[in-house]
Amino acid sequence: MMDIEPTQEAQDDTSQPSCCWLCLGEGPDASGMPLVRNCSCRGSSGFVHLSCIIRYAEIDGRNSYQSMRNIGAAFQECPNCKQEFQNDLRYHLERARVSFVEREFSDDHMLYLRALIHRVRVLNAENDDDKAEGDQICFKMISIIDEMKSDDSQSDWSGEFMKMEAVVLYVIGLFHMNVGSEESLQEALKYFGSAIYLFTLLGDENNIISAKKNIAKIEAKFNGEEICCDEGNDLEFSKRQYKYWLGKLGEQHPITIRRGELLAHALYCSNQGVAAERLLTKLAAISRQVHGPTHNCTLSATSALKDVKDRRVFVDSRREWFHALKYENDGLTCVVKGPVVEFSGGSSSMQEEHMLTLSLPISDVFPGPGTPVVCQGLSESAHFNGKIGDTRGFNEGEGKFEVHFEEAGLEPAIIKHENLRIVFELP
Repeated sequence: MMDIEPTQEAQDDTSQPSCCWLCLGEGPDASGMPLVRNCSCRGSSGFVHLSCIIRYAEIDGRNSYQSMRNIGAAFQECPNCKQEFQNDLRYHLERARVSFVEREFSDDHMLYLRALIHRVRVLNAENDDDKAEGDQICFKMISIIDEMKSDDSQSDWSGEFMKMEAVVLYVIGLFHMNVGSEESLQEALKYFGSAIYLFTLLGDENNIISAKKNIAKIEAKFNGEEICCDEGNDLEFSKRQYKYWLGKLGEQHPITIRRGELLAHALYCSNQGVAAERLLTKLAAISRQVHGPTHNCTLSATSALKDVKDRRVFVDSRREWFHALKYENDGLTCVVKGPVVEFSGGSSSMQEEHMLTLSLPISDVFPGPGTPVVCQGLSESAHFNGKIGDTRGFNEGEGKFEVHFEEAGLEPAIIKHENLRIVFELP
């Protein structure tokens, strides 16, 4: 279970005390609950008491249900900045949404299922209380589906009803997958398999691929294997997902930004470092402007951008990987720091006391796969000079790289090591 903590801005802003935008009260409410703000509002706006926003969402939900047969977005989205709540506020509001629907609209099975799906997605399956609640929700969702199927008025089980069942099965699979025990993983395989069958009937290719990826992760874990990714398929899938959400929600929505970050990761894993860095730079800037510097999306995109901007190089004389920092002596030497210690999953770590900072001749420093580089000093292929691309392949015997260029219309080329320089900051 997650406790509400005072929002940092409310704690730090002593010059202008924050107040709840609903009741206008400053400080904690009558029950001692603090002001919170977990959305994209900034300045003095957006602070609210949990009890106040729940009352507001319930009133808005009743009005919305009378006119549109749904309860609106007030449990999920800030009415001021029109962006999703996050962190502990979202956790508590999803629980409040379920309680509200149970009290007033439990006969609306589709509405009830949507509320339960949103709730189970925010639970921490490693927490005992959340796991117990999740198990109850999963059982409840299956019971509602069974009740809907037995209802004579739902004799035509297709379209939106079949899609809801497929989503329920998929979400239950995710919950069991997150629990992580052997028994839960076996349950997850069962639910993902059932979801795939329904998604296939519905022609939902994206969710079929997502479910199959989760099955592959579980099977790899059972077999004690590293997860084997098909980089080409992962990249194409990520491109389709990002394009879909970009068209559906626009570039500023947190879901689109998260999908863009996944696409950038797929690009980076495919050694397309320039495209990955360009995309993450754009995503981080959008999120910072729209959602603020402390929003989860901004922090995640900024962290991913920092990782992608790490210029990994191989130092031939030491036969080890280092981080390249900058060029010195008119580009004749390169300053590197390391060595880099590799772990499974491709991450790296260095302890400060064991790191070396070296200034090495550029002939000893070789860019890693996907590193942004610029061509220089070419005579026969002078049209490549000044062109930026990334390294995709390396012929160690000849000391030549295969470089794929950013500029449209330029074909990949084989470039000698001495004619390439690392681009530390993309223009």
